[in-house]
Amino acid sequence: MTRSGIFSGIRRRLMRLRHDQSGATAILFAVLLPVLALVVGIAIDFGRASKERAVAGATLDATLLAVGRDLSIGAISEDDAPARVSAVFNELIAETSLAGTTINSVTTTVNQAAGRVDATVEGATEAAFGGLVGISSIDIHVNASVNYNTLTVELAMVLDVTGSMSGSKIADLKTAAKDLVNILLPINGSAEGKVRIALAPYSNSVNVGDYAEAVTGSASALCVTERGGTGDFDDTAPSVAQFPTTYSCPSVKITPLSGDRSALTTQIDSYGASGSTAGHIGIGWGWYMLSPDWNSVWPVASRPAAYGTKDLIKVLVVMTDGEFNTWYVNGNGNSSSQAKKICKQAKKEDVIIYTVAFQAPTSAQNLLKKCATSSDEHYFNATTGTALKDAFEAIAIQIRNLRLSS
Repeated sequence: MTRSGIFSGIRRRLMRLRHDQSGATAILFAVLLPVLALVVGIAIDFGRASKERAVAGATLDATLLAVGRDLSIGAISEDDAPARVSAVFNELIAETSLAGTTINSVTTTVNQAAGRVDATVEGATEAAFGGLVGISSIDIHVNASVNYNTLTVELAMVLDVTGSMSGSKIADLKTAAKDLVNILLPINGSAEGKVRIALAPYSNSVNVGDYAEAVTGSASALCVTERGGTGDFDDTAPSVAQFPTTYSCPSVKITPLSGDRSALTTQIDSYGASGSTAGHIGIGWGWYMLSPDWNSVWPVASRPAAYGTKDLIKVLVVMTDGEFNTWYVNGNGNSSSQAKKICKQAKKEDVIIYTVAFQAPTSAQNLLKKCATSSDEHYFNATTGTALKDAFEAIAIQIRNLRLSS
């Protein structure tokens, strides 16, 4: 029975008493007193139900915020969302002061096209006084919704594995880089293709591994340098302009875009330190693994989406501990000037560039500031291993928050 129905019945009783003039005032008061008490009691029932409804509503709001976040970062899939809403709601509601209310159902609908989760909670609160007029419980109905986004991330880490990184510095880099992977590819669920990460370790050149024949014309020519002329500072495909080679490069190879957390961290763990610093080549190869113009080179699962794809961000994370001091094509300028030009061209394609200086000299710091998308939010200067880890973690959290807010 509704609240208006209850009070309508009580009002009719009072009207009958009003027209009954046969009793005295005392008798009338005696008759009215239990009626008034019933009115107060029922008001208490509805007040308590309203409070319980507010608790259930706040709990459902908190539940959807948590589930929306999990969907946004890829910790769960859309198919997992209904069960996750029920589990989180039941866990949270058990910690509230909800008493005398039974939750009968939690219904969840996921609108993938709109990026929205809608949920409804149905329940009933016991009526302590309403039983006197045939009301044993008062229904509770609350609903809420939350938007999650389908923003995808393609990220390439350009990592310095030169000789100056030997010892504790390469160990610190491994820890920091793996932390970034672990934050963006959470262990409690698949990112469902929403986050893919590539690795571009560099020293005096870049080891292109299995992709050598496609980019150099020879399967055994693994160590690539920069191009001169066509494709010198941009992402021109190797089918148009192949890469020259050199005699040595790091033993660790590039890894194109992947959502395999374990494979990425295992690859990072294999990094050693040797050689000089051709940072511009590393930055170039980080960009190439984000470039749709290179799709004929990469495996299907590693092919980047087109520039300008809706709900997509492309990110470069560039790290060094020293001055860029090695280059091969003199007509292009030194390594630092080439790096600036490559960064400028990548940013024209809306690639977001984060840079991290690790115990680096002032000249390297200045270069990284210019290369970054902005020197205040996208550049980090780490002077200790802990600070390096903090920098990579901050970058990962910024990217994750972009996914949550976009």
